[in-house]
Amino acid sequence: MALPRTLKLDADSKSRLGTQLIRLSHRYERALAERLSRWGLAPTHYELLKLLYAAPDYSATHSAIARAMGVTLPSVTLAVRKLGGLKLIGGQRGTDRRQRVVSLSVKGAEFLAQLFDAHEGFTVELFDALNDHGAAALEKNIQRLLARLSAMEDLVDTLAA
Repeated sequence: MALPRTLKLDADSKSRLGTQLIRLSHRYERALAERLSRWGLAPTHYELLKLLYAAPDYSATHSAIARAMGVTLPSVTLAVRKLGGLKLIGGQRGTDRRQRVVSLSVKGAEFLAQLFDAHEGFTVELFDALNDHGAAALEKNIQRLLARLSAMEDLVDTLAA
């Protein structure tokens, strides 16, 4: 049976951007994962350590981490278990027993310093392809796209309710 030829695959340049962003994201993620693999960590672990280091008291709730990283609570729980097993972070219950709080340990901060130097050097080398104006424009556009995507997701959630 012949396949129908009614679908046009020649998308415009804006829709191709989505594919290019996905490709860039996957390649960047793979390159970062490769660099972090010598420590037995994934990019999510690195991002979680950075997030805790940037927090005012070096701690955050699981839900705040999930929101900041754009991941699910089960993903945070898995990352916390891994990092807790390595003694890079510690956890405790919040004032509300349902709340779980994660804190960066001294060992975690020292370890993050090593990771930071290795990772940030890679990132700086990659993004040196952009001048300051290009980097600022890219950051602004990424923020606009993320805000738009959040609004679209909220609309879907509202319609589903």
